[in-house]
Amino acid sequence: MKNRWIFIFCVITLFVGERCVSFKIEPLPEPEKLVKTLVLCKGIIPDGELLAPVDETADFVLGDSGVICFLELTNVSQAMTLKWKWYAPGGALFKETSAVPVNENRLYIETVTAYDKLDTQDEERFAGRWVVVILIDGELAGRQTFSIHGQ
Repeated sequence: MKNRWIFIFCVITLFVGERCVSFKIEPLPEPEKLVKTLVLCKGIIPDGELLAPVDETADFVLGDSGVICFLELTNVSQAMTLKWKWYAPGGALFKETSAVPVNENRLYIETVTAYDKLDTQDEERFAGRWVVVILIDGELAGRQTFSIHGQ
């Protein structure tokens, strides 16, 4: 019982007596590089100040004008780089973009849209199951699998 009264006295003293607050201010964490949209499509159109995908699909045919991998990021406040890697059937790296800088001025950007296109040709060697990988600052941000079929 005595310990209980000591505890209550200590708690009351803390709340009634002098107060001192201390805290450590941590820098704000880097916001997530949020991938809102990652789709494959056959075309891109303007949508106000941004871009939008057209004819979303994961099935393409030889003779299509190409395969577009469209990316939409939200809440971007740090500088970053984007990179697309396209892997042919069998897993060999077919195409890799150079690093594309985004938000070099480090401003807050609500939405960023970007894309890369794999130009396909009407050749049988393009037929099969492909993979495209998107990297943000060298780290995996997403991947899509798609097929190119003969006509």
